[in-house]
Amino acid sequence: MEAFTWWSDEHKALAGDVGKFVDKIMPRAEEAFWEREFPRDILASIAEEGYFGAGVPKEYGGMGLGATGACIAIEEISRMPGVGWIFGAAMLGGWHQVIDFGNEEQKKRFLHRMVKGELGAVAMTEPSVGTDVAGIETSARRQGDKYIINGKKRFATGTGAADRYMLYARTSDDPEAVRRHRHLTGFIVEKGMPGFSIEKINEVMGFDNVPNGYLSLIDVPVPLANRIGEEGEGWRVMVLALNYERALISAQVLGSMREALRAIISYGQRRIQFGKPTIDIPTNQFKVADMMSKLKLSRLATYYAAQRLDEGESKAAAVDCSIAKVFGTDAAVEVGVEAIQVMGGDGATKFYPLLRILNESKVAQIAGGTNEAIKITIYRMGLRAMADDFKMPRRVRHQKLGVPITSAEKPKKLAKIDEDSLLAVLAEDYRVDPGLHMSLEDLKAAFDVNDAELERTLLSLEEKQLVRLHRKGEAITLAKATYEGLEKANPPEHYRWFPEWVKDEDIF
Repeated sequence: MEAFTWWSDEHKALAGDVGKFVDKIMPRAEEAFWEREFPRDILASIAEEGYFGAGVPKEYGGMGLGATGACIAIEEISRMPGVGWIFGAAMLGGWHQVIDFGNEEQKKRFLHRMVKGELGAVAMTEPSVGTDVAGIETSARRQGDKYIINGKKRFATGTGAADRYMLYARTSDDPEAVRRHRHLTGFIVEKGMPGFSIEKINEVMGFDNVPNGYLSLIDVPVPLANRIGEEGEGWRVMVLALNYERALISAQVLGSMREALRAIISYGQRRIQFGKPTIDIPTNQFKVADMMSKLKLSRLATYYAAQRLDEGESKAAAVDCSIAKVFGTDAAVEVGVEAIQVMGGDGATKFYPLLRILNESKVAQIAGGTNEAIKITIYRMGLRAMADDFKMPRRVRHQKLGVPITSAEKPKKLAKIDEDSLLAVLAEDYRVDPGLHMSLEDLKAAFDVNDAELERTLLSLEEKQLVRLHRKGEAITLAKATYEGLEKANPPEHYRWFPEWVKDEDIF
């Protein structure tokens, strides 16, 4: 594994150690994959090495290497078939939720068990609730020092093998609580609790020896001591948890991409067609170059996101974790497809890892939130996070050239607003940006007036059909002069402009 310059010596040592460990145990992992055997012995070996605790603070028995350490561990471990999904689920099943929201008693109780290799799972998805997790129907009702949970969960990776399940349930139906996302609460539900059982095990692509299934909860008593965070804080616990989950998924597919490249490069150096190794065929070299680029860029995005998490910027890192997950999993699918193409028929068999890698990568595009849903998050949160970078610069008409240019000067605000002055500003904006509306922020930059005065003037102009207003709900957001408004503001010659190369005889 290539180390980054900002990693600590401990991070670099972990990368080397876990890489050697995976090389040694890979034969056993492949054997378990072919036999569709759950790799308990491999997971036990991982626990013996302490890798389950890569991200757990040292005071609770872990390595204290944060999100970066966890990503390093899962990148290498995910080179093995199936094991990475269980390893990741075990960490996501309460690891950072307890660290970020648990009390001291919970940290001591749960984190030591996690470090020792106790398997965990995450239970968010339900039969009727997928990406829209705010609609969770599983309910939890407080009864003294416990909660009674009823409902169902599905697509929980590690179902049956896991001893603990990080589960989210609805604790309020109050419309205001729902509106404020204060209606969910997080719990750790443990195997053996009365009424908690497995309903079904799924057959999932790429999960040949990994259990993934449905959970049934019928009047399950969960002690108050297993509630993570305060009642009604589950949405916050879950959303911040998804940042870690997406970072880990993006690290997971890095190991897959590396294995794919190793397979096709070594194969291509030994496969002779047309009198030369297939790796020497230029089209194959182009594909390998593209795959290398995707791997490199994915690793940069992943470990930058992990660094943000380790700096305590979990909320701010949401966009970075989301981008890393979307870019990395999309890249992994593309690498899987192209790797099979480079190898040809052999690549489409199970005798090489490419088919498995493609299947696992496709599942990764869905896990942790579908990439399509995450792109909405990137768009919305990215706009807020980078609002200053994306703010449209003020543009004005150059006095000599007559063309629109960026202006570094702030406009001189007019102390008074009336219909004529407002129409004049909108008409000047037409000369600069004919196809655009002006925002209220743009207009308030031109007038030293309050919102009420601005709105009254705009509504008066709209009534006279001199401006066109755009609304979001009932609120005015954008304004633009109509053709009638432009004519009222200035004579037609005011808007005319032609470049010097245009001849007079060609103008009418």
